[in-house]
Order: sequence, then C-alpha cells, then structure tokens
Amino acid sequence: MNLPTRPLLLLALLPLAGCLQDSASYAFPEKDHAITLVRNQTWFWQDTLEVEVMAIRLPECSGGLTIKNVPLATSVGFYEAPDEYPEPLFLLKPDQRVFAVSTQSCRVQEFKEIPANLGVKLGTFLVRDDVFKFVPADAGKPVKE
Repeated sequence: MNLPTRPLLLLALLPLAGCLQDSASYAFPEKDHAITLVRNQTWFWQDTLEVEVMAIRLPECSGGLTIKNVPLATSVGFYEAPDEYPEPLFLLKPDQRVFAVSTQSCRVQEFKEIPANLGVKLGTFLVRDDVFKFVPADAGKPVKE
C-alpha cells in the first residue's frame, strides 16, 4: 500500500470506531436453556442502542425481539414473574418499559402497561468494569447498578 492511501483508509474506518456490540446471558440450571441480550450501537455518536432479546430452549425453539431506543447507560432488571400468567414468564425492564420473555414458547413481547407486580428480581443486566454482564441478585441485597 502506498503512503497517500493510508490516511484515506484510516478516515474510512473512523466512523466505525466506538461502535458497540456485546452480549450477556442468564443461563438456567437446565442445559441448553437461556435468555441472552445483545446490545448494538450502530454509530459512536448515538446515545441509544438496540437490545436484541433472545429466548433459547434448544433444540425445541429460539426466538426474540429487538428493543429499540434504549438509553446507552441503561441497566436491565430481570425478574421471575408471578404465577398468575398462563405459562412461566420472565420480565425484562430496561427503562420505563417491560417485556415478557417465555422460554417455554420462545417468545418476547412488550407489555402495553407496566404490571403492578414484577415478581422476584433475579438480577440485572448491566455494564460493570466495562463489560456487559448479568449480575445475579443476592438474597436480600440490592444489585448495584
């Protein structure tokens, strides 16, 4: 590569610098059973990102939904929903929205209204030490977000 084209190559790569893509999972005790969140920020100047939520129960099913316009610094609360629902559900609360996740049917959908009772908090998906991860709730202790 000759010298004059190097600066052009570096300028072409500059818009990609600072983009974000990472993931974290909550793995169930059962083998091949998980809920995974993948965070995507397309451009470094954006202050929001997309979070792809995947419900996985292999080999039976996998499915998901993309949550758009999530503020960059948002942590996502993760709850085991109360038994009042027709199938076992887990709830994700990224901001002022709540999403139901079923690993039985491998579906993810948004609640129109936030449920009064989110259930038992299992932990939080958050960035800690520059790494996106799932941090389990300690019995009786709050998760530092």
